[in-house]
Amino acid sequence: MNSQLTAEVTALIASQSLSLVEGTRPFPPTALYDFWFHGQEHLKQRRKDFTPLTSENYHTEISEKELEVILTEFFAEEMLIRVATAILTAADKRRNQCQAEPIARNLFLASLDVKRLALILLVSEKYLSLETLKRINRTRRSIERWTDLLLGQLVLRFGLEEFAHDGARSQDFGEDQSTNLNANHPIQIWDLITAGLRISFPGSHSSKIGNQWELMLGAIMAFYPSECFNHSSSMKSIHQLRLERSGIHPETTLDNLPDKFSSFLFDSSLKTDIHEPTSLNSNFDKSSKKSHLPLNNQSVSFSKLRKRKSNESSS
Repeated sequence: MNSQLTAEVTALIASQSLSLVEGTRPFPPTALYDFWFHGQEHLKQRRKDFTPLTSENYHTEISEKELEVILTEFFAEEMLIRVATAILTAADKRRNQCQAEPIARNLFLASLDVKRLALILLVSEKYLSLETLKRINRTRRSIERWTDLLLGQLVLRFGLEEFAHDGARSQDFGEDQSTNLNANHPIQIWDLITAGLRISFPGSHSSKIGNQWELMLGAIMAFYPSECFNHSSSMKSIHQLRLERSGIHPETTLDNLPDKFSSFLFDSSLKTDIHEPTSLNSNFDKSSKKSHLPLNNQSVSFSKLRKRKSNESSS
């Protein structure tokens, strides 16, 4: 799997993180097991690739370009594991339970061990040119910034700085996201983030590895209950989910209140007496004026109205 697809899935689960965190249903045990098992199997393969390269006298047949792709993919994979672990940790904290966090942390620690091997490989400068090393390092630092951005709202709301590379930076991102969410005309910030990730992670190259990573991604999506999805398989917004979970009818939301009041006032006007303003003309007969008004359940005859108008004009 290429790093672009991994980055897009990471952005998706980060944008819908509160939908999962604020849920009340327990996580499916099968999905948790698949998440851990396939994640560990994938990391074993990465460890198998990196370990020989860190030894003193080892000659590899992997090309420099292929090794660059492998390292870039791994750093993107670490980003997803960090975000997924933070989401599951926040969910357990909010629900006051201990179900998903230990499993996710175990996988997160395994990824850090593989990352240690990757950094040793970069520092050794044995198989990569200086230009390639600079390019990989720029990508790594860019991924760290993206990770802090995607973790922003979780760091701000649940104090999960331990999963960010720079806790203060991630909290700043979270404050910006919170400010935008509460604005009168919020920007579709996650659409912009996803677009930026597509540009930062070109999807043209992919390393040759098994399907364990794809199976792990499928397990992550299985964490989200069916109520998080529309009939078109797109994911619902957190605002829509909060309304549905609270039992509040959508018509009573602030966005629909003007229509609600308009309908209410129109119905009320049909059920109450109509009061005409007092005329300054002392000869105005209120009783005759009221007699011209239609009753609630009385139909209006337009022919009578025309005749009445002609009589009033002749007098």
